[in-house]
Amino acid sequence: MANPGPASTQSTNYLFNGDSTDGIQLAGAASDKLGFHGATPVVQADSIADLGNSATGTEIATAVNAIIAALVAKGLIASA
Repeated sequence: MANPGPASTQSTNYLFNGDSTDGIQLAGAASDKLGFHGATPVVQADSIADLGNSATGTEIATAVNAIIAALVAKGLIASA
């Protein structure tokens, strides 16, 4: 069956096949693209380095900015 495109009304669509033991997986590989809230789908973001107890302000800012960029790219938060 062909994809009929977006629904003309807003209704909830559930991703559940009745077997709760399986769970749900979206974009099964790091190279698969995924987007939310109309954002262009993108691949998984790069790894963000772990911060140690002695992280500098610059290291913390770099990590936080990378997290924000990944969330914006997926459409999970709006860009500033």
